Amino acid sequence: MSAIGSVFLGDFQRHRIISSTPPPSSPPPSQLGHQMSVGSVSHSLEELVESLDDVQSELSAEQLTPAAVTPLAQLEPSTAPPVIDPVLSLELRLRWLEALILGVRQDARDRKGKDKVPELKHGETLIRLAEDVQQRLDNVIQSNDGLQRFMSKYDLHAHLLTAAFALSGVLPGPAPAYENMSPEELEALLVEMEPEIRAADRDMREIEMLEQKGVTAAGKLADYETLQPRLDALLEAHQEDIRLAASLEKRIAALVDRHATHVDALSELFVAWDDVLTETENKVTKLERDREERQRLGYE
Repeated sequence: MSAIGSVFLGDFQRHRIISSTPPPSSPPPSQLGHQMSVGSVSHSLEELVESLDDVQSELSAEQLTPAAVTPLAQLEPSTAPPVIDPVLSLELRLRWLEALILGVRQDARDRKGKDKVPELKHGETLIRLAEDVQQRLDNVIQSNDGLQRFMSKYDLHAHLLTAAFALSGVLPGPAPAYENMSPEELEALLVEMEPEIRAADRDMREIEMLEQKGVTAAGKLADYETLQPRLDALLEAHQEDIRLAASLEKRIAALVDRHATHVDALSELFVAWDDVLTETENKVTKLERDREERQRLGYE
């Protein structure tokens, strides 16, 4: 990782080694075309990494003297760079970024010359691998409640949780002045904003149609002024009806109370009458038994 990153740090010795080494040979564009597989691209990248590692190991083995170091001005001019297919160039840049971020695999040094370079499977691309990683991350988040809560609130604190270099091209900046934009930039901006412009135009048409229908006007709300006297008379009559209903409820309640009192009195009289009748029947029954007994004994 340090050997690769030293190129970007301006290491003089590393720059001299890379410039002195011949560039990796690549097949002509007529043989490659646009149908180059990902496996051949990875094989070319592995050869490039091996050549760089071999040069570095040879340089570290021998002792360099100050006289052996030649300035950049005395170096022989390099030959013309070979023509590289755009697909290969893009893949090499992607692999270079992967090496800068993830580091170079250490198994390339231990591998022999005849060993086959591990290639991607048929139909396996970086986009598909990224989708697979995204799916696995989603599965991990779904199975963890803490991660779910964290990801649900991540957007609220993204400016605190995301590194500054990742937001370098995302942070909102000052709006560009349209008068300073070139025609191509202005055309690209209009093409990008076409859906929003059409949506705004459609909304403005709907607003205009509603205004024509009188939605924003007062309508018939001013007619209540002519109906206000009738409403006052109706409210007064309603109040009189409420008072009459209240007086009727009081009279009905008094009648119900009197009825309940009369019912209670009649109930008490009925109970007393029943007691008197029962007592009278008992006395009559007793007198009849005494009379029958006297007749049997011959007293009468």
